[in-house]
Amino acid sequence: MAESLAPPLSLDGPEIAEARELDGRERRRSGNRTRARDRMMDRASRDYPESDALRGVRNVENLVLFIDDDLRETGMALGHVEAYLVEILRMLEGPRIKREDVHALASDTRVLDHVDMLVENLETLRRRLTRLATSLR
Repeated sequence: MAESLAPPLSLDGPEIAEARELDGRERRRSGNRTRARDRMMDRASRDYPESDALRGVRNVENLVLFIDDDLRETGMALGHVEAYLVEILRMLEGPRIKREDVHALASDTRVLDHVDMLVENLETLRRRLTRLATSLR
């Protein structure tokens, strides 16, 4: 069996201590999730702590909602690109590589649509962040 090259997981970090402290209570609520994508998706349906800096700025609530949408859409586009890369990796690591499978992945243009969406969402996100920056003191 191949030995993992990943560093061993630490069992004494703050996340582990918090998980032990919760001891069976809801651990997956917004703000306590580790994966960034989970936290981005949570912001659409769950309450999240408001930043002190944003609390003092008038009329940014809608802008922050749009930024949240941009984060989610960018994360989803990135997820699609990642899924394509994982599919290629799975094929390369498989016991047999078939010409038809390689050709199917090489000719799949949907990933290009996801890359275009990723770039578009990132551009929009950056523009909105610039607007937010000008609102902050």
